[in-house]
Amino acid sequence: MKKSNKKVEQLTIDNTIIEDYGEILSKNELKKILQFLFTNLVETGNYLYGEYKNKKYCLYYKNISYLGTPHQHFKKRIQIGVDFKELYKQNIKYDIKTLLIGIYKYKDNILLCDFDTTKYINNKVHNSSAHLYSIDLLNGKKNGLFKKTDIRKNIITVFDRNNVDNYLLNKLFNNNNGIEIFDTLDAFFISIAKEWFGIDCYLDMIEHNFNNKNQPEWPGFYLEYKLNQYLEENHKKDIILYLQNKKKGEVDLDLFFPKLGYFGDLKAHSISSSGIQGNDYNSVMKLLETQSIYYVVCNHTTVRDRDYNYKVTNFWNNQLKKDNLLSYGNKMKYSVKIKSYYILELNKYNRKYIDIFNQGINSNGKFREPKIIIKTANLGNFIIHVLDLEENK
Repeated sequence: MKKSNKKVEQLTIDNTIIEDYGEILSKNELKKILQFLFTNLVETGNYLYGEYKNKKYCLYYKNISYLGTPHQHFKKRIQIGVDFKELYKQNIKYDIKTLLIGIYKYKDNILLCDFDTTKYINNKVHNSSAHLYSIDLLNGKKNGLFKKTDIRKNIITVFDRNNVDNYLLNKLFNNNNGIEIFDTLDAFFISIAKEWFGIDCYLDMIEHNFNNKNQPEWPGFYLEYKLNQYLEENHKKDIILYLQNKKKGEVDLDLFFPKLGYFGDLKAHSISSSGIQGNDYNSVMKLLETQSIYYVVCNHTTVRDRDYNYKVTNFWNNQLKKDNLLSYGNKMKYSVKIKSYYILELNKYNRKYIDIFNQGINSNGKFREPKIIIKTANLGNFIIHVLDLEENK
């Protein structure tokens, strides 16, 4: 075993992320770990072959290590050799499933990561790599088995030594034990219309007397309205609870996940924005001392109302009986198209990658309290689930 030449994020056996040198295992050391964790592996050439419930598989295995300077310390990878494609093609002839496996070791902590081959088999193999992040290792360690689709639509599964059988059952037989929160939100986003028009959304919220029916930033509030409606109609409030009418001094977050005891928030996010703006910085940081926060982010493209002769602006101002019918006109949205959604997990380990968004001053000259912002460059270490809605029309 060798040590890496730079201190980066490492995950300890007790679920703590620290900065330390990584462990780079030899081919023989990697092989011994797999032979210990998997049953009856046979070595053929440079690869390990096994069988589970009469299904044959081959392990193509590599070290999980730091992506390298100048990348963020939470970014890790495996390097895929030039032999991968040929092995994959050869195994198909004999109905053998090729599994692309990364092995992470830090002291007593050992985790495995499966990188779904669907996309990687079409990549150029010279200097190709597959990526994961510290938060993926953390969730794999906490849950035993953790599966996600990342922002580039790659599917990864992180699992520990006690979940090898569960992993093989999932991988070889498509027995996907989904996470309730992910499944519920996937079903919700698939079910809703993918293009929203401002006037139609206002009328829908007004008809059902939604408490935030007259807010100027209607896409975010329409998202809250539709999710709450879905949770009620489908009896899912034991999984996700939409919080309304919050009292002063309470946590200013829209969602609560009863089975986890976590708070969360809904965000309608314009794809052209440089990052995800969140809630009050000090409140979020205080809450992260004791729990995780889930942000459910709905990504959309935006059509401005000023390009449609301020139709929504006029409607909104008439609804509020304002004298100035063009008030808020330059910011008002005419329509949005929903493209994808993802779930971010904010926790005490990745909070150091959360930045401060200063809001400036109010009309009375007083400073507004700063909010959080998660910059696009750091999103990978927060994302725990992604669904591309254009692929699920």
